[in-house]
Amino acid sequence: MRKMRRSDRATTVEKAWEILENAEYMTLSMMGAEGVPYGVTLSFARVGESLYFHCASEGYKLDSLRQNPAVCVTAVRQQRTKAEEFTVAFESAVAFGKAFEVTEQTEKEAGLLAICKKYAPENTGAAAYIAQYPQVSVWRIDVSDLSGKIHD
Repeated sequence: MRKMRRSDRATTVEKAWEILENAEYMTLSMMGAEGVPYGVTLSFARVGESLYFHCASEGYKLDSLRQNPAVCVTAVRQQRTKAEEFTVAFESAVAFGKAFEVTEQTEKEAGLLAICKKYAPENTGAAAYIAQYPQVSVWRIDVSDLSGKIHD
């Protein structure tokens, strides 16, 4: 785990997973294909110690990930401004890892189902919906380092 300057705000790894898993979205940062930093906000789901996201089958993000799969993911939840104290309360998580394009159909469907379950838990039509988009690209991030922080 990387050293955090404000160690008094550090969480356990388990709490960091909880923060990440329950965040509404994540920001995926990588080295862009043109050699400059690039970040993009994505919906995602956790399966074990990996994160799954989906996207189009081509584009700058994919060009970048194929060139250099090392990534950093950040997520924030329960953010609220504390104007009287000139600060913001929040829970955040930072994860480092590698991104891999999922090509095996069973894993691809499992990743997409996990995303559907996270964002539409009551909707029972996920499998039929997923079947309509066979061309979608699915990626897995294997997390190698994770930390969390709470400021309240």
